Amino acid sequence: MRRCCARLTVTSKNWRSVQSRILEEIRRAEFIAVDLELTGLHVKSERFIGIDRCYGAHRDGAKTFLPVQLGVCAARRDPTKSSPNGGAHWILSPVSLYVFPREAAGQERHFSVSAATLLFLDNNGFDFNSWVRHGLGWLRPGEEEDRRRGIQQRIDEVTRLKHSASAAVPPMEGAGDSSPIDIPNGADRALVDAARAEIRDWLASTTRAPLEIPMENAFQRLLMHTVIAQEFPQVYSHSSRRAGGRFLCVYKSQAEVYNEQLLALQREMEAIDMEVGVRCILDEITRGSKPLVGHNCFYDFLHLYQTFYNDLPDSIQEFKAAWLQLFPQTLDTKYLAEAHELLVGLQPPATLKGLCDFMAQAASSTQGTPGGPLPVSFEVNTLPGVEYQLPFLSNAPSSGSSPSSTASVPDAGEMEAMDASHEAGYDALMTSVVLVHQLGQILGKKRLPWGQLDFGPLRKSGPEDPRRSLLEALPLSVNRIRLVRAQPNVVNLSGRDEADMSRHFLMGGYPASWKKWDLMKVWSPLWVGLSYVDDTSCWVIARNEADAIALQKIFKMIEEPQFRLCTYEEHRLAQDQAGIGGGAGGPKAIPDAAASAPGNAAGADGGGFPPSPAPGLQRRPAR
Repeated sequence: MRRCCARLTVTSKNWRSVQSRILEEIRRAEFIAVDLELTGLHVKSERFIGIDRCYGAHRDGAKTFLPVQLGVCAARRDPTKSSPNGGAHWILSPVSLYVFPREAAGQERHFSVSAATLLFLDNNGFDFNSWVRHGLGWLRPGEEEDRRRGIQQRIDEVTRLKHSASAAVPPMEGAGDSSPIDIPNGADRALVDAARAEIRDWLASTTRAPLEIPMENAFQRLLMHTVIAQEFPQVYSHSSRRAGGRFLCVYKSQAEVYNEQLLALQREMEAIDMEVGVRCILDEITRGSKPLVGHNCFYDFLHLYQTFYNDLPDSIQEFKAAWLQLFPQTLDTKYLAEAHELLVGLQPPATLKGLCDFMAQAASSTQGTPGGPLPVSFEVNTLPGVEYQLPFLSNAPSSGSSPSSTASVPDAGEMEAMDASHEAGYDALMTSVVLVHQLGQILGKKRLPWGQLDFGPLRKSGPEDPRRSLLEALPLSVNRIRLVRAQPNVVNLSGRDEADMSRHFLMGGYPASWKKWDLMKVWSPLWVGLSYVDDTSCWVIARNEADAIALQKIFKMIEEPQFRLCTYEEHRLAQDQAGIGGGAGGPKAIPDAAASAPGNAAGADGGGFPPSPAPGLQRRPAR
């Protein structure tokens, strides 16, 4: 069923009227939640072994596909509506923006689309016509700098010419002394004669204002410049564009021409502010050092950088350094839900919508209990003409008391009408709601009031300062982002990745005829995961440390094995020694360029009796 979302998405048609309000909400916000809708995710779906491989594949996806909609939700507390029982009243300001790569300085932008993704967007109410016709463009910082530099060079040149002209000898009077240019009869002759008459009348007047003659045809403007130079040497002409129209402007001094050129160049400089487009929102977040929040947001962050800032660097370490310059504090609500010691016991759902409903329900049912979540209430502050409804049970009364657990339960039809999942602004709104509930749970268990949590920039606090920065409140969660279908499954944007790869073994050189079942039989009775590299190599992933030790014992028991086996560390060492390839001095390294499974990394599909050893393998007794 196709869902129609009757919401106002910001486009070039209304950007000027809402831009200042959006930026003001960001300035007032304590944190910003973001979400992107994309034209696709992966060049090919894989399971990734190692942070570098995961980053490289996602970087290729970010360079191939494009964001089509940016969702932003600015969140702040309203202290005037805090409840006496310590509750916080949160004002959430969501907005959705269609983004489309407008042609910039004659440079076309190319991107790919996934047919499945387009169908997904269409089923969720995405307006492709509005996106293409009115989607907001943008300039990267480098593009903006080049554009401004070029205009400034022209401004400097015109200014120099203006100063030179002021010291030059003025032209001799003598209008009409030169012979008129003979122009054949026709439309051009009629236009030139009419312009000649206007110029003579203007010269006879006492006005100092320039003469402006509407003239859209470029050839006719060029013709008139020639006529004026020949027949009216005491005046100066210049072509100008105003409000979408083209004019032939005539001046009584050369300084006026240069002044007009300088005004036109200044308008071009001001127009760049509009061409920066969507990026000005992200720039405002950076200027205010606002924490940036997402849900399962590694893709989103890579796309934000690639699209609006610069090409993603080759290594993830370079990306981390560049990202932290822009956004020093980031949070992933999915990682918080699955890894924070005070939240993981709740066993929340994985999807954003499921997690939002779950956290709201958990807050409603456990508030008021010792060590329970702190009270919260919400208020949605939308642009004129926009209606966002909070997820059920998150819509608390504006008095700032506990969430509305007494609200009537909507039926299935009402729930479907309220749900606008996969609309970027609504997903950003849900991400904000989730984070507030997660913080309420954490602070409640730590017996910390809302007033002690400071979302501001990183700072040194004195011993008597009761406030806790976000990093102090969530020391193991800030800047840690969940990775999907990857091992390790988290990346630390502000430090070294704590990757436990001790359970990963590279198995290579086995016969190409071996299938999954043959590989599984080698390691019987262990249950292992497989992540294929190519027809003769794969990663073998043990379930735990004990199985990893047992797996190595099994390999030592095999007489004349038909394959090689090395640990992840041995594999990386061999790569480093051989310059990313096989070489002497260590186990032969299988190229890491495909160290992931095109399908799934799963254990054996069957059950029953333990499988026998693979064909041609004989185990020797353990010593």
